[in-house]
Amino acid sequence: MIKRRQFTMGLVAGAALAAATLGTTAARADQGVHDDKIVLGTHTPLSGSVALWGIPSSNGMRMKIEEVNEAGGINGRKIELIVEDNAYQQNKAAQAGDKLLRRDKVFALIGALGTPMNMVTMSRALKMNVMNIFPVTAAKEMYEPYHRLKFSLFTPYYDQMRAAISHFVDNEGIKKIGVLYQDDDFGKNVLEGCVDQAKEHGITDVVTVNFKRGAKDFSSQVAKLRSEGAELVCLGSIIGETIGAVATARKIGYNPKFLVSSAGYVPENVTLAKGLTEGMYGASQTPIPYYDDATPEVKAWMDKYKARFEKDAVLQSIAGYEAMEVFLKAVELAGKDVTAEKVAIALESIKDHPSNFGGAPVSFSEDDHLGPDARSSAKLFQVQGDKWVYVKDLKY
Repeated sequence: MIKRRQFTMGLVAGAALAAATLGTTAARADQGVHDDKIVLGTHTPLSGSVALWGIPSSNGMRMKIEEVNEAGGINGRKIELIVEDNAYQQNKAAQAGDKLLRRDKVFALIGALGTPMNMVTMSRALKMNVMNIFPVTAAKEMYEPYHRLKFSLFTPYYDQMRAAISHFVDNEGIKKIGVLYQDDDFGKNVLEGCVDQAKEHGITDVVTVNFKRGAKDFSSQVAKLRSEGAELVCLGSIIGETIGAVATARKIGYNPKFLVSSAGYVPENVTLAKGLTEGMYGASQTPIPYYDDATPEVKAWMDKYKARFEKDAVLQSIAGYEAMEVFLKAVELAGKDVTAEKVAIALESIKDHPSNFGGAPVSFSEDDHLGPDARSSAKLFQVQGDKWVYVKDLKY
């Protein structure tokens, strides 16, 4: 791990060398920081099936920025966000990331969506001293291994699955577990959490099957899960593949308990499924906002969101809004002469920052860049009728 003290000493030495070379003591501003604005960037699916995540999450970020700018900005600067479409494809994410980093010269990548997409762009950003902040993915790689400029805001898929598996084995008597997962970094995070926690309970013969991103046919995978008697099936899937897999099982009369991670815990897996996902479970740190059940404060926020975007606010909207809220708090704390290093230090000073939407509070430190408590911040929900309904808090 790179310690703050070590980095600061290196920073001072580097600055002295630069001053000697250039014959000046003037500090070089980080890219994306201008006299009147700070430019941020994100890449997210604005097209394709995962646009049901990308569009509302980027709208949530925009909404928070507009609120801040209307109030005068931060330390004399307005905030600008450039949004690029990655279509949930790695090659497009690479192109979008290069544009944002090299042509737009953004100060930070924030809220970029997709585990495989972040795996392409994150390393490039960090090499350029550009922060990779609160990507809209709960993969462990977003905060591990440690880097001073990368931070995560979401309970990891790995820990969501471990906590949920613990619940089902201890309280529901589950003895046979299956995992149907997307064959990429996202799906493997879900797989590892399920397999590792199953082993903790003495279950070593987990049934594992995968699928390619965008798959439509799940007949062979579901047949294997059924033939091997999986009573609980963990899904490393998002929306279309979640509905497709569950629909395939229902069609042949196979009705295990299904469990999705936060990637699949979205209202669309109820509204688009037309009853097929009834009874399915989901793990997430923040409840889906339903207007009739919301607090007055959340209702007011949802009204404002709908007036601005002419669409109902969803959980994905909250993910983007809260990511930008926490980040801009750190930018403000960093002061007038803002740099990536100062913002990182400001983030590390944030403790028990509350969620206005019922989610887990977040804290950071010099050695810990994951906001929520991984082992106790997830909640269990279930599809009941036309809603996801809270079941219990999870921990392991």
